[in-house]
Amino acid sequence: MGRLEGRALAWAITFCSTSAFFLIGYDQGVMGSIINTPYFLEPLHVRADDADTISNIVSLYDIGNMAGCIVTLFIGGKLGRKNMIYLGCSILIVGAVIQTASYSVAQIITGRIVAGLGNGMNTATIPTWVAETSSANHRGQLIATQLSMTAFGATIAYFINYGFYHLTGQIVWRFPVAFQIVFAIITLICLPALPESPRFLYVKGRHEEADKVMAALKGRPVESAEVQRERSEILAAIAAEDSAGEYGWKTIFYDKSGQQIPRRMALVIIIQVIQEMTGTNIIVNYSSSIFITIGLEEDLSLLLGAVVCISFWLGSLLGIFLIERVGRKKLLISGTIPVLVCYIIYMVMVKDGRSTQLWVAFAMTCLLMAAFGWSWLPCAWVLGPELVPVRYRHVGAALNVLSNWTFVFVTVKIGPIGLANLGWRFYIIFIIFTAIQLPIGERYSILSPKLGDSCADFLTRPVWFFYPETKGLTLEEIDRLFLKNPDDGDYSDELEKEKEMGVAIRAE
Repeated sequence: MGRLEGRALAWAITFCSTSAFFLIGYDQGVMGSIINTPYFLEPLHVRADDADTISNIVSLYDIGNMAGCIVTLFIGGKLGRKNMIYLGCSILIVGAVIQTASYSVAQIITGRIVAGLGNGMNTATIPTWVAETSSANHRGQLIATQLSMTAFGATIAYFINYGFYHLTGQIVWRFPVAFQIVFAIITLICLPALPESPRFLYVKGRHEEADKVMAALKGRPVESAEVQRERSEILAAIAAEDSAGEYGWKTIFYDKSGQQIPRRMALVIIIQVIQEMTGTNIIVNYSSSIFITIGLEEDLSLLLGAVVCISFWLGSLLGIFLIERVGRKKLLISGTIPVLVCYIIYMVMVKDGRSTQLWVAFAMTCLLMAAFGWSWLPCAWVLGPELVPVRYRHVGAALNVLSNWTFVFVTVKIGPIGLANLGWRFYIIFIIFTAIQLPIGERYSILSPKLGDSCADFLTRPVWFFYPETKGLTLEEIDRLFLKNPDDGDYSDELEKEKEMGVAIRAE
């Protein structure tokens, strides 16, 4: 850990692990730019009008990511956060090498699945690592920084591809694909200097090591009141989980312990499903192709794709600033409304496709991606590790990310086919799912234990899913939101008032 401590150490962990999220956006941006170029299609023997094969090349990367999440479900709790990232980065490098050397569809798909496997492990692990090493007041901000790197990665990819567009030969696509290896190597170099999650160490009974990490993260001596208070909260939360019953897979689906595990798992899954079904990944992956389809020149379309990604990135920077100031729920709603309005205007503009209308459609695309970038992009990933208790956190985070990659695959796979067959009508699907987002941010007290504690109970209710506000709460305080009976009052508001008054929250 060297001399780093306090917030400097937390930011070091964040920036070390940004490669995984940078590579999400980078891969989307690379494929979105090169997928229709002859230098990419000819060596792989793919026709430019073969939408099914093209969508397979793009979308099967997401299958690899899904597999990586599933692997994390089973071994993440044993290996720990850092070891999972070591493994993920190593596998990602192998996949990138296979892609770069590809001369057939089968080879590049294999490479993309392997790279996705590694990246899936990383994306399922890193938000948990960052959340468990962050203070309550900066946790959302640090995870939002990770997601901002997704948008930045897409931006860099588009500009690299735009630069190589004016060259000739296969370097036009092989260099951008190989370049992702650099970021995985940077993470592998930085990891040894950074600590394991103290919460993982406490769960494993490695208390002395965990105490030292906690002291470094707080920038205080182990004996300090601040370190000892949080240490006590973490150990009390672990003891409460232990007393509720033995950890097991059955509890994920049916739980009568009072921890509401199935409901919490459902919440982290649903937030990502609704996020992805807005179709924004189609814009990131295919924006240049979409601009070509609606009548713009190829060179101009590639440049405009990069501008869309800049808008996405700038919006995500605003999300870093806002997430700990306005809270998760208000931020979600603040993005949903402009995304919905922009989608409707965009659909109307591309319907006829005249020159002026196409430029309005482009402007709506930029505004839409900026709004998504400050709201749903960070919040869906922040809530994943926040809403699940420590023993189940690797499972909850993996399911959160698995649902993301599953529906990234769905939208990216159907994107070219839907656009080719339905045209402007295809966007009606995304308008409907964006409208469904509106009731997300309501009062937590609707989640009464009287509804039952099974996952089936929760999922058969109408689609009005409500989330607690977690701004400013420690992970252990968030646990108490689910242990407290909401019929006794809105405990989320109660904790928020106590935090504002500076009152120490103690376990009952």
